[in-house]
Amino acid sequence: MKLEFDDGTLLLRGAPETVPYAEWDDRVDEYRAQAYRYRALLEWAGTWDDSHGQEAAADEQRTLQQGFEQSIEDAARGYPDLDLTPALHIEPRDYQQAALDAWIDHGRQGSVVLPTGSGKTFLGLQAIADAGVSALIVTPTIDLMNQWHATLTNAFGDQLLEPIGVLGGGSHDVTAITVTTYDSAYRYINEYGDQFGLLVVDEEHHLPAPTYQQIPEMTIAPYRLGLTATYERPDGKHELLEDLIGPIVYQEDVDELAGEYLSEYETIHMSVELTADEREQYDEEYQLYRDYVDSHEFDLWKEEGYAEFLKRTSYDPQGRRALVAKQRAERLARTAEKKLDTLDTLIKRHHDDRAIIFTANNDFAYDISQEFIVPCITHQTDTEERTEILERFRTGEYSMLVTSQVLDEGIDVPAANVGIILSGSASKRQYAQRLGRILRPTDDRQPARLYEIIAEETMETYVSQRRREGVTTSADS
Repeated sequence: MKLEFDDGTLLLRGAPETVPYAEWDDRVDEYRAQAYRYRALLEWAGTWDDSHGQEAAADEQRTLQQGFEQSIEDAARGYPDLDLTPALHIEPRDYQQAALDAWIDHGRQGSVVLPTGSGKTFLGLQAIADAGVSALIVTPTIDLMNQWHATLTNAFGDQLLEPIGVLGGGSHDVTAITVTTYDSAYRYINEYGDQFGLLVVDEEHHLPAPTYQQIPEMTIAPYRLGLTATYERPDGKHELLEDLIGPIVYQEDVDELAGEYLSEYETIHMSVELTADEREQYDEEYQLYRDYVDSHEFDLWKEEGYAEFLKRTSYDPQGRRALVAKQRAERLARTAEKKLDTLDTLIKRHHDDRAIIFTANNDFAYDISQEFIVPCITHQTDTEERTEILERFRTGEYSMLVTSQVLDEGIDVPAANVGIILSGSASKRQYAQRLGRILRPTDDRQPARLYEIIAEETMETYVSQRRREGVTTSADS
């Protein structure tokens, strides 16, 4: 039997009928399997060698003996072996070494769940060096892709014949160690799925999206590492990751690392009242929305219930009016006048600290930026300006900045010790990521503080409770 990589799949030429994972393809009169079954097929045949494949040159076709006295010719593998040692001479922290060991013990497949700021990128470098094969690193944003590229260049640049590759953001340079974005990987993985022996997926909670699933499915990479601070998804699709990447092999929570490796922290839950005018408008809009939902018995806390509600709003005029009413009520709660009064107090209290103000939308972020003369970063901020703002924040020239959701993940934010959430979603992931932004340890070891300001007796009360469940405890004020 001959194993070939073919446009993101494996073609099994001359295969017996007993081959697992394979389906007959009438177009070529041969069996075909998904590319990510490459290792499983070699293991089934009894030919998988976990010595990093160094028994043969990368460009040679290898013939390996199969249990039923039929040879299997591996013509699918296109990835080379590498001998790398990180140039960054830093001793891994205890938990980083434990995570690496757990990943190795599980055959170099699986996910590691660590809080934001705990050094997942450093762990990725250690895994790349250990695996000893070419690697593709997949990231959610161009900013994070560029950060990985810089780190990989510093760590391995002098040891490779070619520069670290970049696939995305206008670049198309694929080399033995390549970093890319989810979008670019999805677009080109059918071409390059045989070129990498290790797949590293950063912020892997994005991977179960229908299009992104094809990234791990269409690569033969026998070694796989998933990295994230927030593994679980509200839709439950994180369960797909075990098949595509491997199981969770190591996990640490924020509280387990706070103090020794991350900053000590406290969260402070603050409530403000709506003004009389705001309350009247809010109650009117919310009641209109609530009456419609109750009359149709939607379970809005479940994805399918909210999806049904949105579906009805597309053809039901009353449903559309209910959706608009919900949005107006949310806007009133998010931008409550007394939130700004409380924010003013906190800004004065923490004028000597490094603070990030989080909002749910760009308009509110810009309003705060103008009101308090604070630099603002949104997805509309171009790369050059964003880099300059973050650098000035790092040096202390700017002590505060305001952002919408763009800094929740995918950007290396300089250490801050105060976070102020003015509005956000019910996502536990978003809350954990925002908490992680203030947990990077600083020289003075001052405890970090995360303030959450909500409008009481509004939808924000329930949203706040849901996003904080299981993440941390908070003080009320």
